[in-house]
Amino acid sequence: APGVYLFKDEQGGIIYIGKAAGLRSRVRSYWNVASWAERPKLAVMMPRVAHVDTVLTNSEKEALILEATLVRKHMPRYNVHLKDDKRYPWLAITYDESFPRLIMVRDPIRFKQQNPKARVFGPYVETGAMWETVKVLRKVFPMRQRKTPLFKDRPCMNYYIGLCLGPCQKMVEEGFYNRMVEQVELFLAGRQREVVLQLRQEMEQAAERLDFEQAAKIRNRLFTLTRVIEKQQVFFQDSQISQDVLAEAHTDRLVCLCIMRIREGKLTSSETVCLPLVDKTRWDEAFQSFVDQYYTACEDIALPKEVLLQHRLEDSEALGEMLSQRAGRQVKVSVPTRGEKTALIEMAGKNAMQALEKQSEEDSSESQKILAVLVKLKEELELTRLPRRIECFDISNIQGVDNVASMVVFENGQPRKSDYRHFKVKSVEGKADDFASMKEVVGRRYRRIIESKKALPDLVIIDGGKGQLNAALEALSELPPCQIDVIGLAKKQEEVYFPQKQEPVALPRRSEALHLLQRVRDEAHRFAVNFHRKLRARRALVSGFDALPGVGPARRKSLLEHFGSFDRLKQATLEEIRAAPGVPGSLAERIYTALHGSEDGTNGSQTG
Repeated sequence: APGVYLFKDEQGGIIYIGKAAGLRSRVRSYWNVASWAERPKLAVMMPRVAHVDTVLTNSEKEALILEATLVRKHMPRYNVHLKDDKRYPWLAITYDESFPRLIMVRDPIRFKQQNPKARVFGPYVETGAMWETVKVLRKVFPMRQRKTPLFKDRPCMNYYIGLCLGPCQKMVEEGFYNRMVEQVELFLAGRQREVVLQLRQEMEQAAERLDFEQAAKIRNRLFTLTRVIEKQQVFFQDSQISQDVLAEAHTDRLVCLCIMRIREGKLTSSETVCLPLVDKTRWDEAFQSFVDQYYTACEDIALPKEVLLQHRLEDSEALGEMLSQRAGRQVKVSVPTRGEKTALIEMAGKNAMQALEKQSEEDSSESQKILAVLVKLKEELELTRLPRRIECFDISNIQGVDNVASMVVFENGQPRKSDYRHFKVKSVEGKADDFASMKEVVGRRYRRIIESKKALPDLVIIDGGKGQLNAALEALSELPPCQIDVIGLAKKQEEVYFPQKQEPVALPRRSEALHLLQRVRDEAHRFAVNFHRKLRARRALVSGFDALPGVGPARRKSLLEHFGSFDRLKQATLEEIRAAPGVPGSLAERIYTALHGSEDGTNGSQTG
């Protein structure tokens, strides 16, 4: 049967999500070791798979939609994602409010749940191109920009510079404003010719009413819009052509894709996106995943009549069926082999190749720069090996309260946030002892690393001077012998402390090696302080009701409404607690005992 399969590790975390027209044969194929040579990614992923879950669907089309939804939700490690650290931007028209606005959103699914009447357009893989579109639209269609009025008795500056019609002060009729919003929607959907015809008709009607001032305003808007549209090259005499063209170019480590959108015979946009091929992912897997995730997220109004692909997909029929159903008309997915359509594929491929070459040059230049800094750091600190992986520790507390520590990781000069760790210090309570705290967290970290036989870092940085460094070294001396370079970095003079040297070393202030150490140290400090503030805020919000046994959110609310405060509850007798709504007799006794202590004199909870 068709459906979706989820590979999970020993901890139950989802590491890969896939779809298949036949689940049984597809899932079994992953354990064919002979195929791992052709797909190196499986040799890395499959040893980590401990559990397999499946979800049956009625059709391959439903499996396609479900897979894309689950990938966006869970972001499994071995799936290809549209973005590493953030979602692509979308444009949304907020029809849920009077005088709708045009805004940018990052999560269209959540936004639509909160604003069901809104319309979203995208995703825009190039943020700069999206903001250029917004800039043009705000000049031609001056929609409201602020969610709430800036002033009570007058419009804001946007009104006076022609970027808003002043609906907050009732300076525009709602009917006129809504017609303008509909034109914005048509423009974003690629139906620009209809917008031009509507504006020209409005201009002529205003002139017939002898409202020449309004006609002149519409003429100016029409002129700006026409000038923008004319910049787009016409490819076909047939103005009804509506196509998306997708092509790619790739290396062993990177794949770049180009999306050309043709609406009404004109090239309305051409965007490129580059995806790193991590964990030995193949370029064809990345191409397939990108197309599936992109089109399952597209709004139906923005869908073309035809999607032209450079390579055939294994689920082309399911994709075409899904797009046709969402668009309410036939949407064809094809791989052209001759004619004008292949010329479009070649053009998109050239754009993808240009983006690939540019990105490769930038990556190569950045890699060489980072390598030079790491070599410089190794030389200046006389390290035993190149510090490709750096781990840094910092302690944060206020007079010993909420004593926490942080560890951040930098690989090849860049933060690896997935490896960041928090620690709650257990051995030091009620007093500020950074030395003991540092010894505990360093010992906990590397004892676990050694026991699990994982790779040790190349360099460990301790935020602090000689005292903190010695505490970390003492923790490492109690572990099995391991070769790690450890240094301390003091804040005041930015001095570097070494285990075998009494005096610190001061690196040149303009040294890029020192700048890297400072970046790592400052990131560890930020991470520790944020965690400390979070714990402190959480503790400030804790109520005595939270510590009562057998009392969940519903009973907590009921007790608070009945007694009015925790102090009133503490003063209540056992009979009064029993009389509270929703509190059985046995639970009332447990609450009373927790508040006042048992008969043998044991103290109960005294949390205030």
